[in-house]
Amino acid sequence: MGKIDGKVVLITGCSTGLGKQQAIRMAEEGANLAICARNMDKLNETKRICEEAGAEVLAMSVDIMDYDSLVAFVDATAERFGRIDVLVNNAHTITIPKPFLDKTIEDLDVEMKSSVYAYWHLMKLCFPHMRDREGAGASIVNFASEAAVMGDSLYAPYAAAKEAVRGLSRVVAREWGQYNIRVNTLCPNGMTENASGGLTSLSEEARAHVQAAFINNPFRRAGSPYEDVAPVTVFLASDDSRWITGQNIHADGGALINA
Repeated sequence: MGKIDGKVVLITGCSTGLGKQQAIRMAEEGANLAICARNMDKLNETKRICEEAGAEVLAMSVDIMDYDSLVAFVDATAERFGRIDVLVNNAHTITIPKPFLDKTIEDLDVEMKSSVYAYWHLMKLCFPHMRDREGAGASIVNFASEAAVMGDSLYAPYAAAKEAVRGLSRVVAREWGQYNIRVNTLCPNGMTENASGGLTSLSEEARAHVQAAFINNPFRRAGSPYEDVAPVTVFLASDDSRWITGQNIHADGGALINA
């Protein structure tokens, strides 16, 4: 018996990286899934793995920066499954890390639209399908970042977008508790193929900075998206987290430790 048996989970950005591994883990824990990404070929691979784990899966090509695309995705999910129990806002388009003076307003636009704007839209679109669920209710997990909490160099647009996500999530958590919906943010540390593959495109300074960030924790290793991060998302999706809302969870191996 899985931790989220029978729950319908809508999760974005599942063709690769954290999103793919979370989708797989959730399928193994009994969820049915609505997954999306821009690259349909890679998304279909995630779909295949999840179906082999026993999940019913809706997979759609979606540009999360396009509102009409988000509407179509949520509508298709509701039509297919009849409800949405969990929303995981995972997808985010990150621009190349550079000093603030080298960043442009276009960089900020991309990161805001693919993060806080998309999360804003999806929460509102999913709300009618999540509200007033009996028992432990529904759950929203919005991905934030330790890089934003700490104000990491080279990540100005990313930090701005991810801190906006945290602020928005706290407000929605306060307002939607009355509808039995909990809202939390998750700051992960997991070395994905996207992160490792993207290192070659960075300057030597930026590459060293990123590599150090992934192992800057008491365990002195990078986290595994499947083994270290995805179980935390499963917990937040499960009924075991029924009394947790408005919180920011660090699944980062202790990279950030405070009172």
